[in-house]
Amino acid sequence: MRSVTAVGLGKAYRRYDRPFDRAREWIDGRVRHELFWAIQDASFEVEKGGALGLVGDNGAGKTTLLALLAGAATPTTGELVVFGRRSAILELGAGFHPEFTGRENIHLVGVAQGMSRAEVAGRVDEIVDFSELGTFIDQPVRTYSSGMFLRLAFSIATAAEPDVLIVDEALAVGDQRFQLKCTDRIARFVQRGGTLIFCSHNLYQVKKLCRQALWIDHGRIAAAGRAAEVCDLYADRARARLLSGHTGTTDGSTELAVIGVELVDAAGLPVSQIETGDALTIRVRLRRAPASDVQPGCAVGLVRSDGVVCYVASTELDDVRLQAVGPDEFHIALHFPEFSLFGGSYHFNVATIDSRRPLIMLDVREGEAPFSVVNPKTDWGVCRLPHEWRHDGTQVSDREAVGDGRA
Repeated sequence: MRSVTAVGLGKAYRRYDRPFDRAREWIDGRVRHELFWAIQDASFEVEKGGALGLVGDNGAGKTTLLALLAGAATPTTGELVVFGRRSAILELGAGFHPEFTGRENIHLVGVAQGMSRAEVAGRVDEIVDFSELGTFIDQPVRTYSSGMFLRLAFSIATAAEPDVLIVDEALAVGDQRFQLKCTDRIARFVQRGGTLIFCSHNLYQVKKLCRQALWIDHGRIAAAGRAAEVCDLYADRARARLLSGHTGTTDGSTELAVIGVELVDAAGLPVSQIETGDALTIRVRLRRAPASDVQPGCAVGLVRSDGVVCYVASTELDDVRLQAVGPDEFHIALHFPEFSLFGGSYHFNVATIDSRRPLIMLDVREGEAPFSVVNPKTDWGVCRLPHEWRHDGTQVSDREAVGDGRA
């Protein structure tokens, strides 16, 4: 069952060279404006219980699309159907009366979000409790910080029990603990069958919360599909644009490029699966552009499949020089004598750096050398830590510790 359907959706705004031209156009009927298409020819569907993420640069049209979905703007072209009650957080403080207290604004905004007065009255305590505003709930909201606005706006929007929840960048404000609390509530909302439309520059949040995603670029859908794939496409484009501003090669190539990444085991053989405690080596080959004066360096990050960065090593920080294997080709290997992480899927991110300017990454490759880890033992957690059991400072063998039942 579909929750949202958009076909050929477009939104155009009139742009005037001078403010008075709007009045002159109304008086004499002569067209004095040009159309700016914030969204054009957007078609997509979201199933009930689905979660759709929106990614893209500032000014790409994401907020306009969200305003259309929330009913805060009307389409210029196309068709948009949203089934059920909608609740939206489009702009912090939107809909709040600055002179009213937080408690009074709960009633004001709650009704605007589609709840009846009786529903709002029955959920005030829940909203106040989730917002954690304490005594500030009875203070005028003009005294609130942006983080306090978020707490209240999010608490009201989610308490409305909407069929479709629309969130625009709200989780970028507030402390990390409350952000986690919000994401947990959103995840439960989707699990219960609610439909989520979520816009954020935090690609990890989009990947975590959403199954599907749209990349909006200059008002059009540049890519649509699985959230992880769309986010990676967008990140690749953003990273390429960033790197193009930092490199100054003479032949149009990256000053120091990654040309090979290989993962091998203790015997030097290619590997895609290891056991916890095995030795592991990642080999990296780099090529420097002709006539470049870059001092070759390399950074390697170990990343778990859920996006957690487990470890980062850098030749510059460790004061290591790369081995030259030709005029402008270099080799380096990062060796783990005992890989201690437990079961899961991992990959490496590899970046080249100029050791004299280590803060600038010249070439970045993500998702390299994917591999999995199997833990054959019964210990569990994140990683294996060297340890021993003791009695009064004397080491106890595993057999004695288990047999005695006390450590």
